[in-house]
Amino acid sequence: MKFIVESQLLLKNLQSVGRILSPNNKLSPIVSENILYEVKDQKLTLVGTDLETTMVAQFELSESIGEGKVVVPYKIIVETLKLLPEVRVTFNISEHNEIEMLADGSTYNLVGFPTDEFPELKTLTEAKSFILPTKTLVDAIKKTIFATGQPEARPIMAGVLCELKPEYVTFVGTDGRSLVRYRNHKIQTGLDMSFVLPKKPLATIKDIFSTLDCDVRIDFGEGNVAFTVDGMYVFSKLIEGKYPNYEAVIPSNNNNILQIERLPLLQKLSSLVQFTNQLTHQVRFKITPKELIMTAEDTEISSKAIAALPCVFETENQETDFFEISFSSKILQEILKNLDTDSVFFKFSNPTAAGLIVPTETETDEDILVLVMPVMLS
Repeated sequence: MKFIVESQLLLKNLQSVGRILSPNNKLSPIVSENILYEVKDQKLTLVGTDLETTMVAQFELSESIGEGKVVVPYKIIVETLKLLPEVRVTFNISEHNEIEMLADGSTYNLVGFPTDEFPELKTLTEAKSFILPTKTLVDAIKKTIFATGQPEARPIMAGVLCELKPEYVTFVGTDGRSLVRYRNHKIQTGLDMSFVLPKKPLATIKDIFSTLDCDVRIDFGEGNVAFTVDGMYVFSKLIEGKYPNYEAVIPSNNNNILQIERLPLLQKLSSLVQFTNQLTHQVRFKITPKELIMTAEDTEISSKAIAALPCVFETENQETDFFEISFSSKILQEILKNLDTDSVFFKFSNPTAAGLIVPTETETDEDILVLVMPVMLS
């Protein structure tokens, strides 16, 4: 088998597929550091997997003679390609999986592996499907994935809920301390069901699909999900279990409303975090009609910092014109980093209830809501 491919085209696709690899995967050593190459119909298909998630990239070859499959070490090829200019690379592969790579006047030899032990590529036979623009999918992942929890605590909360309704689609991430709900009313699938997407493939999709401007087809069923777009295919297991009733924890009657610029608030929080208690990262908010005063303090090492920002605050409380509540500065930083609005609303009911953070401006048909639990005032 012989094929010729552009060096940078191969490098780009190998790096995309290689994101899935887990070098410490002891269950199947052949998948931990290797990529399956398949040549067929003048196309090269690259397959990488960690047994939970599979990433596939397919593209046209400059030339090919013969068809076949071989498992090739990932790192040695990628590192070699990184040092090459934009040139054509020739691969000659013998029936004994001996690989000769010719490029830029140099010859490289290595040995691949037979495909017998490499997992077969899975597909969905009975599945529901819907279409999303890649930008919508990437935005939904970006705005929710950071709020997901760790699998050791509650596995179901280590993923992102995808909830389909006839009139809209919703993505939700939560770790129990904060919650993000991204809803898009422009996407009308006609379906009424939900499933939980694992974090690792979503992180890969967010990075790879962010440069694309097309539609992605999402197929789900049989405990699995598949994303197909522009010569790429991502297949993953879904997380089993029942997702928490997130709507039940979103407070109503939030009559204390703070409006503040996002980036200045993020910058002030970053300057305060070193002065907080390193266990709780507590920052106290004292909100007055025109000013937010933030206090960070660690009594164990006698450190304290105070910062103030202009704001607009409205309250229906007739007894006082200020409001106090406390949050984890680390959690607030992460939330504010992942919003892309100039200013935000903080909405509160009382100092012990969850607060809501809402962008003052969003894209048409989008609805973004962030819930954050307070730290008890101390």
